[in-house]
Amino acid sequence: MTYRVAADVLEQILPVDAGTNHETLRSPTLKMGEQLQDRAVIKPAIGATAIAISVDSTLIRSCEDDERHLEVRVGNVETESGGRLVFAAVARADTNIVALIDRQLDAVGQAGDDELTGFTDGCPGLRFILAAVGVTAPPILDWFHIAMRLQHLKQIADGLSTDDTAREKAKQAIVEEVERLRWRLWTGKAKDA
Repeated sequence: MTYRVAADVLEQILPVDAGTNHETLRSPTLKMGEQLQDRAVIKPAIGATAIAISVDSTLIRSCEDDERHLEVRVGNVETESGGRLVFAAVARADTNIVALIDRQLDAVGQAGDDELTGFTDGCPGLRFILAAVGVTAPPILDWFHIAMRLQHLKQIADGLSTDDTAREKAKQAIVEEVERLRWRLWTGKAKDA
């Protein structure tokens, strides 16, 4: 949330008026973030044997002319026992995304022989990040991105020629099957897909 919204929330929760201005909230928040960034990682007593790393990126566009657009890389590190940590960093900023992910791997108890599985959309930059943290196998395309690619396939099928009855029936069957497959993936019914 923005600092202005955060200040409004704090004003509703806290009975004191001091420090609820969004301008005075920003500086201590950034200082605390810097302190937390350098904090030592507390490793769990029992390490993980298999860890999944998901990485994706998005572009946040500014509404104002001549303002900066931000590419943000986000993801999570999960263990088979249910441990999960999230991370995010602005691309082309001071934050080293590889070091950030390494820190999260340490926090979930990564040992040298852990099996690392990567999930991403196949973007070369994201694949490079996964390779840099030790994911040796090609990353797996996650359900969301598979469903999005199936949506593109459905759009292609919608454009197929229907100049005779056989082609029209074939087009209808293809569109229905692709939509059924996409819907099953999108709603979490991967085994049915």
